[in-house]
Amino acid sequence: MKAGQKIIITLSVFAAFIALFLGIVVYPIFQGVVRDHKEVLAYKWELIQLREDKESSIEFERLASTYAREFGLMENLFVDSATPIEFFRFLDAAAASFQLQIEKTPGSVQLLREDRWPSFVVRLAGGGLYPDAMAFLEKIENAPYLLEVEKLTMGQRKGFADQQNQGEIEFSMSIKVFTND
Repeated sequence: MKAGQKIIITLSVFAAFIALFLGIVVYPIFQGVVRDHKEVLAYKWELIQLREDKESSIEFERLASTYAREFGLMENLFVDSATPIEFFRFLDAAAASFQLQIEKTPGSVQLLREDRWPSFVVRLAGGGLYPDAMAFLEKIENAPYLLEVEKLTMGQRKGFADQQNQGEIEFSMSIKVFTND
């Protein structure tokens, strides 16, 4: 064998060993380094997220304690649909304060698509003087409950066409009352 052929064979064997060394030793080590780098980045991202979550929870606790009173008041806006006695007492007291007679007819609780909370409708029918009925309506609209006057009809009371009772009216209204059920 000539010297040139020996050099080529030696270089070929050396190149094969280098390729084998790179494929068996260096490549897996490099893949491990890349995998470890990705894991470190994922852990770093997770730590950043945890830090942000902790800061957010601290901010939430601060806001919750700041607005705890308002949250309590907001809970009181809703009527208990199972026993709306307190709400009906409010209606009776408001009507009595304006010398109105009312009849209440509650409906069943339902959750409509356009509403954010469940509600039930209370139909009120009654009679009295027009200014008193309007003051009663204003008191209902400013009630400490979350409600909406949906329909209101008023008309002159039948049988009271004489001069003395001209201010007497009959009214009916539908009130949507929101509940937290």
